Amino acid sequence: MVEHNTGLNTAHLPSTQDGYTARLTPLTRQDTPCPLVDSASRVFAVLAGRPSDKSFDTKCKTLYQSMDHELAQLEIKKGEAKHRHGNYPAVAIGVSYGNGQTEPARLATGETGPNLEGLSHLIYSPELQWIAFYVDMAFQLWAPRLYVHYHVHVEKMYEAIPNLHRNFCCSVFPCATLNFGLKVQMFKHRNTMNLGYGWCAITALGRFDHTKGGHLVMWDAKVVIEFPPHSTVLVPSVPALSAILRLPLHSATITHLNLDISDSEQRVSFTQYCAGGSSNG
Repeated sequence: MVEHNTGLNTAHLPSTQDGYTARLTPLTRQDTPCPLVDSASRVFAVLAGRPSDKSFDTKCKTLYQSMDHELAQLEIKKGEAKHRHGNYPAVAIGVSYGNGQTEPARLATGETGPNLEGLSHLIYSPELQWIAFYVDMAFQLWAPRLYVHYHVHVEKMYEAIPNLHRNFCCSVFPCATLNFGLKVQMFKHRNTMNLGYGWCAITALGRFDHTKGGHLVMWDAKVVIEFPPHSTVLVPSVPALSAILRLPLHSATITHLNLDISDSEQRVSFTQYCAGGSSNG
């Protein structure tokens, strides 16, 4: 029998080697921040952790219970229950600028309608205000120049449009989304409407084993991150990674998602961000 050498390496076939690989990033301590850096030691995202104060856990548990309670009272629209980020109720509150708006304005959700009371109870609760304050301090610590840029331009916006009011007294982020439900699992997506070179903050809440599920996957960086309840991560919104990861402009947005949790567990989240036009000065 005569053999014919094709030069094929069968170990590289799709059935033996997956097309996507990533590195798991475990947390040594949940209250210890961990920056993610590139090959040039530039920080492009931060696992901001959480305060070591035990009262913070209590605040997070209280907020999670409040979100669970208010969800039963809210009137969720079809577009809020299933959307490009996932199949879970998501309600945005705060200042936005896009979709044909001629100037920044408060989203109607949370300002009028049947959900006004419930959403106001959550947004202005001491627990959520405290979490927003911690996130703001983490942002200021890890990206001081970017934070100052946000502060200067967002304050100009509030001065120019006096009728706008803030979600949080101590936060530079003008907009937030409450992600409700028993199992908030984000699809693979990009936040293309956020400030292109900015960061957004994601805070996880609920009851789940972060070593087995709920991980944050930063697709472009090929990193899978353990994301415990009551912890926050700061991630780039859109083209912030273009220079760092040498990505072409059309794919410069960082794609992220989070993994599923078990049926006996529960996970919700709270995000803060800035719309792209809100910081144009």
